Amino acid sequence: MNVTVTGIPVFSGAYVSGTELAPAALRAAGLTAVLQEHGLSASDRGDLALPAYLPRHNVPPVRNWPAPRMVWDLLREEARGCFRRDEFSLFLGGDCSVIVGTAQGFRDVYGDKAYLLVLDGHFDAMTPSASRCLGAAGMGLWFLLQGGGVWTEAAGWTADSIVVLGCQRMPDETYGVEIVTLDQLCERGPGMQAADVLRAIPADAYILVHFDVDVMHKEAMAAAYSPSETGLSLAQTEELLTAVLADPRVVGANVTEFSALRDVTGEQASRLVRLLGRALAARTTPSGSDTIRI
Repeated sequence: MNVTVTGIPVFSGAYVSGTELAPAALRAAGLTAVLQEHGLSASDRGDLALPAYLPRHNVPPVRNWPAPRMVWDLLREEARGCFRRDEFSLFLGGDCSVIVGTAQGFRDVYGDKAYLLVLDGHFDAMTPSASRCLGAAGMGLWFLLQGGGVWTEAAGWTADSIVVLGCQRMPDETYGVEIVTLDQLCERGPGMQAADVLRAIPADAYILVHFDVDVMHKEAMAAAYSPSETGLSLAQTEELLTAVLADPRVVGANVTEFSALRDVTGEQASRLVRLLGRALAARTTPSGSDTIRI
């Protein structure tokens, strides 16, 4: 199986920088070599081409607007050209808000058969407010479900095609999205819980995974943009990610919220690269990519 790699060197949805350096850091940590060690080929498409200027400000309701929207529109177009049934598309870097662009492009390609699995310590569906300035990184799912047609071009995503796994707590408002909390994952076991979620998705679906590294405990991933005292261990994360990526219906993944500025030695980037390599290796088994449903 071939993995196509695309870098998203942005932090337009975040308060401070760091996530825009993730693509270069993960490449420098040997991503291509690690994938090859696990029997996967890799093709690097380079980084998303960005405008010469992206606004930065703290004016309500959305920090840096319209920079997030500018990135999403470019990323949506880029993603349309990435998703192929005989390849796995891996998007590296950026803050959580990039989910909007990749998910829009993904649904453009797969239509009503598109599903989104979000591995995240938070439910990023905060509502824009005229009285405070919030970053789009905390609003990605809101934009997909509520903002289409006004804030962004409508993509057609509905709550019944999105599942979030790993939230530290159940949010007050879910917008109808199925949410599996961190406690539920740990109680049942990440692999078994993921299997239950995947069984409920139609057999002819195509799945995009959004992996926010802040679903991990800070001891497992100290270079998350916002390291957490609560989260999955490295072993639990690998169990969850492997169970999800082994499903042949999964054809792409975002890896977001890795802040290279928190990783002065490169150790955390190497850890993340090795984690991705081991999880994607499940696709080389007989139950993996060799049986992708076309």
